[in-house]
Amino acid sequence: MKVIPPQERFFHFEDSEKLKNFFLKACEVFSDYKFIMLPTLEVYSPELYGEGTLLIGSSEDGSLICLRKDWTLSLARFLSLQREIELPLKVFYWGNTFSLKGEGFQVGIEYLGEPSLKAELEVIKRLAQYLSACGVEPLLLSLGHVGISKELLKRYGEGYKESLLRKNFSELSKIEPLKELLLAQGGPEVLEAFQKKYPEFDTYIEELKALMKGLKELSVVFDLSELRPQDYYTGIVFEFFHPSLGYPVAGGGRYDGLYKSLGKELCAVGGAVYLDLLLEL
Repeated sequence: MKVIPPQERFFHFEDSEKLKNFFLKACEVFSDYKFIMLPTLEVYSPELYGEGTLLIGSSEDGSLICLRKDWTLSLARFLSLQREIELPLKVFYWGNTFSLKGEGFQVGIEYLGEPSLKAELEVIKRLAQYLSACGVEPLLLSLGHVGISKELLKRYGEGYKESLLRKNFSELSKIEPLKELLLAQGGPEVLEAFQKKYPEFDTYIEELKALMKGLKELSVVFDLSELRPQDYYTGIVFEFFHPSLGYPVAGGGRYDGLYKSLGKELCAVGGAVYLDLLLEL
C-alpha cells in the first residue's frame, strides 16, 4: 500500500460532504457579511509572513511566490490597496491555508472600522453561532489580552515570548510576574486578583470585564497569558474549545496595528474556525 505523505491530505466522501456543509452553514449564518475570494498564490513578503511560509517558486521579475499562509494577512494586503473602503465592513471567507506543516481549511469573519468592544462582541457571538449551527457544542470561550503579555515581555525580555506561547512553566518561573501571568487562568476572580496586584494593567482588565458582561450566554474563562503566534494582534484575543479536543477549534482577536503597517489607518477584529479540526469531533 502506498504511504501518503503527512503534508498531503485526502478527504474521503464523508469528510468532503461535511466540508461542503460547513461552507453552506457559513453562507447562512454570515449572510449579512460580504463574501470574499482571495488568490491562493501570493508574492512573498518576509516582513509580513516570516518563517513557516510555503514558498513554491519565483516570478519572472524575481519575486518569490508563496501559498496563502494567513487569511487575515491576505485580506489586509488586498484592502490596503483599495482607495476607499465603506466602513464599517463585515467580511467572511472560506478556504485553505498552507504552511510547512501542510494544508488547513478555515472559515472566518473580519469586522473592520469599529474601535469599540462592539466589534469583539459581534465576532465572538457570530462565531459561536456558527459553531453551534455546525453541531459543535458545548463550547468554552477563553479570553485574554495580548497587551498584558506584550508589556511584560518589553519589561523582562522578548526572549520569553516563545516560553509564553508554549506555556513553559519551568522557564517562566525565573521571573515572578511572568510566572503569575501564566497561572492567571480561571473565572472572574482571576481578573480581580491580577488587577489588585498589577494595577498598571487596569485598562486591559476593565476591557475584559466589560466584554464578559456582553457574553453571558457563553461559558467564559480567562487566560491572561494568552499570546497568539501572529505578531499583529494588539488587544483582546479569544479561543473556543470543545471538551473532546485538547486544542482550540477557533480563535482570533483585535489587530489594530496590521493595517497601519500597510499604510492604512484601519482598526479590525477577526476570527477563524479551523474546519479540519471539526472533522475530528
